[in-house]
Amino acid sequence: MDLLAFPALAGPVLVEAVKFLFDRAGAVLDRRAGRVPLEDPEQVPGHAEPLRVRPQELTDIRIDRLSQAQGALRVYLSRPDFLQGDDADLRELLGTLRRDLEEIYGRGLPFGEEKQRPNPGVSVSQHASFVANKQVGLRSRGIAHGAGVQVVQDAGIIGESGEQVGVEVEGTIG
Repeated sequence: MDLLAFPALAGPVLVEAVKFLFDRAGAVLDRRAGRVPLEDPEQVPGHAEPLRVRPQELTDIRIDRLSQAQGALRVYLSRPDFLQGDDADLRELLGTLRRDLEEIYGRGLPFGEEKQRPNPGVSVSQHASFVANKQVGLRSRGIAHGAGVQVVQDAGIIGESGEQVGVEVEGTIG
């Protein structure tokens, strides 16, 4: 499963998914800006448990992506006729936004006919302002068929001799 994949939705379901992600991005940005206390949970219709922001996941890079995504989605919300479920750029935007929000909330956000997305076999989230040597998200001798791997890395600056590796596998995958 491509962890950034966003389902091809259409019509009202797509509009609702865009609105949901737009609203969640706004809620996170409001908390980051101090307009709403960071620790206040967000009760969302359709979710039994409130969404809680994990402050350590509010990196500058992620906040920038949320702001940019919210700006792009504002156009779609004002002109829903522009929404096309097979639009690859839109699906990439929604997939990236969903991944960021799932990291921030620490839980999956399924849409449409999706069930709760399974937790990957291994999930790594690393954030560094500076990488001087080597930062490796996952080192493994192999990955079993069907096993999920998710590595999210943010680095402000990678030094001249620095290296950032998401996954390093000895052998075959699958």
